[in-house]
Amino acid sequence: MLRFSGAKVGLIYACILLFACSQLAAQPLLTPWSADDLAQIESFPANQKRLGTHYFYWYDYPGQHFFDNAARTDDALQDHFPKAEAVSFNSVDWHARQLADCSAAGIDFILPVYWGVVDNYLKPSVAFSVQGLEPLQKSIARRAELGEKSPKIGLFYDTSTLLPGIRGDNQSEKYDLRTAKGKDIFYRTIRDFFYQIHPKHWAAIDGKPIVVLYGSGFAKNHDQSTIDYVYAQFAKDFHNIKPYIIKDSSWGFKCDATTQWGAALKGPNIFGKVAQVGPGYNDGAVPGRTTPIRDRENGDYYRFGWNRILNADIDLVIVETWNEMHEGTDICPSREFGRLYIDITRHYADLWKSGAKGGEDIVLEHPDLLPHPPSDKGSEYRNTSQVSFSAASSAGIYLVRGNEDGPTQDATLGGAKCIRTPEARNTYIYFAVADPFYFDLSEPIILEYTIWDDEHNWHDTQYDSYDKNATLDGAYKNTQRIFCKKSKGWVTHRIELKDARLVNRQNRGADIRFSVSGGWLAIKDVTLKKLSSVR
Repeated sequence: MLRFSGAKVGLIYACILLFACSQLAAQPLLTPWSADDLAQIESFPANQKRLGTHYFYWYDYPGQHFFDNAARTDDALQDHFPKAEAVSFNSVDWHARQLADCSAAGIDFILPVYWGVVDNYLKPSVAFSVQGLEPLQKSIARRAELGEKSPKIGLFYDTSTLLPGIRGDNQSEKYDLRTAKGKDIFYRTIRDFFYQIHPKHWAAIDGKPIVVLYGSGFAKNHDQSTIDYVYAQFAKDFHNIKPYIIKDSSWGFKCDATTQWGAALKGPNIFGKVAQVGPGYNDGAVPGRTTPIRDRENGDYYRFGWNRILNADIDLVIVETWNEMHEGTDICPSREFGRLYIDITRHYADLWKSGAKGGEDIVLEHPDLLPHPPSDKGSEYRNTSQVSFSAASSAGIYLVRGNEDGPTQDATLGGAKCIRTPEARNTYIYFAVADPFYFDLSEPIILEYTIWDDEHNWHDTQYDSYDKNATLDGAYKNTQRIFCKKSKGWVTHRIELKDARLVNRQNRGADIRFSVSGGWLAIKDVTLKKLSSVR
């Protein structure tokens, strides 16, 4: 889609881009918008409650993102579109049906999950990202002709496209977003998306287009200058307009707001005025996946999340997701659930937008599958996270229940409350570390834990690490084995973890587990401290 702006410089720039595209066949047709174009932005008022959702548009039946074998006999979808043969990112009709259903669900804006690869946009595996945006906008125009309003369009920047392997670059290291090259790639991905979307379709807050960032772990490093560069360059390229950036909590810089991926699996995430919620998770149809399953419980898990949101002071909610059928996080119409989740979403969206409050928590059949509390804000454990069973408190570390190889029970030993493994059974105790405290960082941490020094032969600790030589690409790295001295008292051990990654790759999203042999293990408390805070 090429649109020449009124400004002379815009015409020159557009011609240069057109020439580059014709020569290299590697770019979409990009548009530097004029001031008149940008004047057509229709913003959400700052105090208006807004509901968005991740919009996956990489599907093109039967060739793209439907089947996992060449014979096309085995699909990789957990949930299924009602009419698969009608699904295509190239189809104006398909997008129009999705937008109609989004509107029915009370969705105010969609976040296309963008895999645009700067300098290699027409690479076959990611070309859908640019090819699907024009049919999407045509579907909005068609609906407008019929007098039907459509959700606005923001950006979900899938930052995995920073990986050299996805970009098609001949380098082994991830990009450092503190360098000029890294900043340029990071920024141009955002800029080029909005060059392809007409400003009248932008989802914007006070004139600022919404950008939601996926996790930071796909880059080598970043700092405040990374995002400051985005703000400054965007203003230069878009007539002093800056984006409204909502970061994943794993990013260390300051921006407009924070969210966190994973609500469909782990429960609603609430950060300040922003919440993320999902209906459940199941990627069992995808070959090689071992992620835990979060049962939908006939919609109650989704209702549970929304109820938490009603009882919080939230201005913006992101539903995870509209149609990620591989991971079973979809709320769009499906063969499995019909329109149930459209109806649930609309019901709670109307309540939330009207200012209604929720009641008591909905009773879940599997409450033990919530490893993290639903409202982690991160500020309480900036440098230290701790769970204490003796004091019945936790901030940033949580016992993960429900693993078949990790059964635990409450106990009291030496006058202190604790948790322990069953009698005479070699087993594990799993813990999850809240992502706001530590997720895919490169900072040494100190692990301290207190165990009952009796009734077992030895124990060791396994943590999610960067060490690719450790078990399952580093998800289970062993520390030094500690032998029991049979002192019949509480003993505290201290271990420095120099290469911790902690990206929830252990069973049921855990980050650390304790292994016991020749008896049972009891733990009273576990503490993590960032090394920089104890020096």
